[in-house]
Amino acid sequence: MTDIQPTATGAASGTGAAGRRAGYDAADFADRWSAFWAAPDPARLGTLSHREIVLHWPGRPEPIVGLDHWRAQVAGTLERFPDLRLRVIAHALNGDVAFIGWEATATVEGRAAAWEGADRMRLVDGLVVESTVVFDTAGLRGRSA
Repeated sequence: MTDIQPTATGAASGTGAAGRRAGYDAADFADRWSAFWAAPDPARLGTLSHREIVLHWPGRPEPIVGLDHWRAQVAGTLERFPDLRLRVIAHALNGDVAFIGWEATATVEGRAAAWEGADRMRLVDGLVVESTVVFDTAGLRGRSA
């Protein structure tokens, strides 16, 4: 049976036997992920991501491969949305796969915006080696004439 416990992120977490892994658990990973996205800095991505990460990103026909390319993606995103922040709203760990549901906030074309999404991440030694990010990108695209 899984125990549901609040974490420092404020989200509920399944932390039973399925939620614990060698050296990390669902709450630990979610707290590290939350800390990163509360003050995102591409230079700190190595604290979450494996150097050979493969990341599937909405709207991109090919995955982002490698930590350097992932850093470039985050840097470009922060250049466009400097006040981007993500907050964990739910998380779980099933074997080596972590799921994080999140709410993002940023200024988009001069207006405050918020949207939700989810990441499904395969972990090795507590680092993301493969991730699929899902969110509706419509609100982030420029308005058409």
